[in-house]
Amino acid sequence: MGKDFRYYFQHPWSRMIVAYLVIFFNFLIFAEDPVSHSQTEANVIVVGNCFSFVTNKYPRGVGWRILKVLLWLLAILIGLIAGKFLFHQRLFGQLLRLKMFREDHGSWMTMFFSTILFLFIFSHIYNTILLMDGNMGAYIITDYMGIRNESFMKLAAVGTWMGDFVTAWMVTDMMLQDKPYPDWGKSARAFWKKGKVRIILFWTVLFTLTSVVVLVITTDWISWDKLNRGFLPSDEVSRAFLASFILVFDLLIVMQDWEFPHFMGDVDVNLPGLHTPHMQFKIPFFQKIFKEEYRIHITAHLDPP
Repeated sequence: MGKDFRYYFQHPWSRMIVAYLVIFFNFLIFAEDPVSHSQTEANVIVVGNCFSFVTNKYPRGVGWRILKVLLWLLAILIGLIAGKFLFHQRLFGQLLRLKMFREDHGSWMTMFFSTILFLFIFSHIYNTILLMDGNMGAYIITDYMGIRNESFMKLAAVGTWMGDFVTAWMVTDMMLQDKPYPDWGKSARAFWKKGKVRIILFWTVLFTLTSVVVLVITTDWISWDKLNRGFLPSDEVSRAFLASFILVFDLLIVMQDWEFPHFMGDVDVNLPGLHTPHMQFKIPFFQKIFKEEYRIHITAHLDPP
């Protein structure tokens, strides 16, 4: 591999620095954002509707409760089916012919977002039914989530940690296993691949750090305002730029993949935290809809499929 821009852009050090900076930036914006301490009710476009539809604002009548549960279960089912067969296979695979969505690649991501879409649509269908009754205005689903901004930001911080750290830890695991840069980190890679060291360290670090982070976030054990004392002051503009940097760095993680943008190659590495490069499982029912056998294998794409 020639030492051109791509060589340095996709170098293991570059990839790990970007991945871990995303974690730092996300914690910084969580600590600096005054919404993290707000006691007002949280409201988020679309996501708030989906959250409220599933978790709260249940009417008192048993019939209304059953109707609501059936509607959001139906929304999830239709969202999964539409995401897999309509959006992933028909739209992205056959109509747009996007190589990154070939076969089953990217199907889980597509199904997740389509489920959010159909939960949002069905929440409005449910609202229409409530309006037809005339006396159910208090149970109308809106983007208000029924929880405080402080609680929502803590949930978001924990979810962000899980997503960002797992991604960064997966990147680290891949870099220490793969061979495109043979002169990089020889001793570290030899130690990482020695016996079961890799598997033990992967899960130990993941569970230990996650436990500490969740404890710190949920208990307010560390007060950023007392710790910071004006060292890194921020306002709306600086936090907006910080959020933009996070988005750019998230895109860089994908762009730094060795097989970007098509993700056509298979990487000769084991699955993160496991001793095998692939997993296979069978679905004994609904074989007319699903495949008889599914195989999980690491491709060049490190983000969730």
